[in-house]
Amino acid sequence: MSRLRSTIRLAPVAHHLATIRRRERLPHAEQLRIQSELLRALVRHAHANVPHYRETLTSAQVEGVRTADDLAGLPTLDRTTLRDTPARELLADGFTPENTRANTTSGSSGIPITIRNSERDLGYLRAAYLQDMLANGLRPTDRIAYFRVASFLPHPLERFGILRNHHIPTDRSLDEQVETFLAAKPTFVIGFPNVIASVVDELKRRGVTHRGVRTVLFGGERLTPTARAHVLDYFGASHREVYASVEVFTIARTCPAGSMHLRTADLVVEVEHDDGTVSVEDGVGEILVTRLHSEAMPLIRYRLGDRVRIVPNDCPCGVATTPIVREVVGRSEDRIATSDGRRYYGDFLTTLTQSFPGITRLQVLQPRPGAIEVLVILSGDAPDDLTSDIERELRRRVPDLDVTVRRTHRITPEANGKIKLVKVLAPTGERVPSGGPASAEGGPSTQKGRMSDVAEGND
Repeated sequence: MSRLRSTIRLAPVAHHLATIRRRERLPHAEQLRIQSELLRALVRHAHANVPHYRETLTSAQVEGVRTADDLAGLPTLDRTTLRDTPARELLADGFTPENTRANTTSGSSGIPITIRNSERDLGYLRAAYLQDMLANGLRPTDRIAYFRVASFLPHPLERFGILRNHHIPTDRSLDEQVETFLAAKPTFVIGFPNVIASVVDELKRRGVTHRGVRTVLFGGERLTPTARAHVLDYFGASHREVYASVEVFTIARTCPAGSMHLRTADLVVEVEHDDGTVSVEDGVGEILVTRLHSEAMPLIRYRLGDRVRIVPNDCPCGVATTPIVREVVGRSEDRIATSDGRRYYGDFLTTLTQSFPGITRLQVLQPRPGAIEVLVILSGDAPDDLTSDIERELRRRVPDLDVTVRRTHRITPEANGKIKLVKVLAPTGERVPSGGPASAEGGPSTQKGRMSDVAEGND
């Protein structure tokens, strides 16, 4: 097994980058053929070499996998199992914690997960990350500001001024993030929407103008149209988005026309619908992901925890050919409880609230079953009676809930820095005290987020 390195090797990244770029241009049917080949090899590798899959999969199940449609007969892997299973049972033979690199998710779901990658895995992941930026307008001479906790490993080209990375540490105070950002003088920004928005808010408060940014690559959180415009207008920049995670890396990326196309040749995406049926790359429900380039710790039918809506490709971009993630509609655990015990997903509440012009950020809190409190941060030109209008419309739509809408100046992120759109405060029915997670007051925030966790690993 290859040993861990202190710098990034360029040769594997360049090789994989060429492969990724070539495959992305292929028709969807050809990408599905490549997907099937990689999937069969992955499932056989996992069954032959990973203790967990030797125990949970039968030889007949393994031999029965020919295409993604055949995965429905295999068990899923959830976050709790992944967290509680010892690493030695999840790592393939020959791989250990000592010769793999650990990436840990932000824990925004309440269950932090550690994934381990080999140097070969990382070579592919780094190439995919680079392609995400290149496809979204990155130039070799750009100064890249990336928001995450841990810094990336250096690469040899930086000494020549090529693809220079500037780490904005999201576990530091807002003041420290702003100073680091200004010192970097970035031209390309990549990170979590609310983290970037917080930096922009502080820059505007200080009366500082920074117009050098050409492109902002958002990922990991939904951003209201008002908040997006707020960030882009400040920089005078264009924007793109990615949907990704630490566990499976890039799932989808926006094209020039703004549609978020799946990475069919790199992973298998299944959608488990509310009735228990499963579709490949289609429909609304909980997403199941199988990453196809993963020799050290294969994850087959992994429950990422997100709910998505995927539709056939109807994009006129002419660049991408794969189905489209039309919406990440919320995490699967983001369910609101009524006083009579019924539970349903809260994404329609956030979508409805976001539809009101003037909303820059929001959070739906449930302090007890049967009640919700909606925190909203408004733009400067929002009408005075906007919160009343939102409250009235929400009460009309959900008459079985006690609804309160409250204007605030700050929504405190989780310990990892990400703002959960729907948050159940106390399952016991006990309200979180004032000054807790929902408080509008408090000291400088520390920010940590995920591109939907993509940037949370220690590369």
